[in-house]
Amino acid sequence: MVVADDPETLDPHLAFHLNAGVDHVLVVAPDARDGAAEVLESYAKGGHVRRVSARGAGAASSHTDLARLAVAEHGADWVIPSTPREFWWPRGESLKDVLAVIPPRYGVVQALVREFAGRRGEGFFADEMTARTSLLATGAGPVGSPRHLLRPIYRAEPEFELDSEDWTLAGRRVPLRAWYPIEVLHFSASAQAGDDASIEQRLAAGALVVDTRLEDALRGLRDAGGGTFALPAEGASRIAFPVPSIVDDASYAIECAAVGEVDLVRLDRHIRELEQRIAALEARFWPRVRGALRRLARRPS
Repeated sequence: MVVADDPETLDPHLAFHLNAGVDHVLVVAPDARDGAAEVLESYAKGGHVRRVSARGAGAASSHTDLARLAVAEHGADWVIPSTPREFWWPRGESLKDVLAVIPPRYGVVQALVREFAGRRGEGFFADEMTARTSLLATGAGPVGSPRHLLRPIYRAEPEFELDSEDWTLAGRRVPLRAWYPIEVLHFSASAQAGDDASIEQRLAAGALVVDTRLEDALRGLRDAGGGTFALPAEGASRIAFPVPSIVDDASYAIECAAVGEVDLVRLDRHIRELEQRIAALEARFWPRVRGALRRLARRPS
């Protein structure tokens, strides 16, 4: 991941994902100072995090470098580009368990973004943020492009390349569509200035729903660590991710279908662009063929 100076979410982010099935965390932190640098150093001493110098310009280049390093030196199977404010929640026992059953033909698994609204307060950020948007709310269809509703996880490959505008690299990576087996619990910096009254109104109207999963998981890690965030015990996660019930899966499928409809718009655009390219090629190809045939017809037998 690429991080800045954000110690409040960085420490729980690292502890959460190491308990969720992540083996190695590679970090580019050009602006990390004070608290964030101390957090990274503490995890690096334990062998859980490796801090890497950025080679290229921009986050995408850094992610590409990190992914290639993860494959070359750590034998990564999957790569999850992330930020400290994203918590990847598996809809299964762990991230490993969810990704292990993905058929080999799929190179991209997409995760559904869960955007949280913030309450005013000075407590721990996860305790203050327990209300998130819902795609099941009346009239609350998907807003924005698929990039704002979904986040990619990539199957690792030696010459990994990341394009934030095209996760499939023009179709060279096959995405798993219509089902998103991982959720991204996302807390934006601006969400911390939320208004309590507004949030209560939106909760009452059904535009927001109460979601305490991350709050409960992080509180459990702090309790297990005696005030600090505990790491996995002898390879076993300290987070018990619940397997979704049939009812939960049914409502989640409706939300996935709504997002899938937005994704189809992008697919339709790609198909139209492909058709235009084919038409342009044909416009150049067939005149050449006709010209060649005419020249052959004029040749003496």
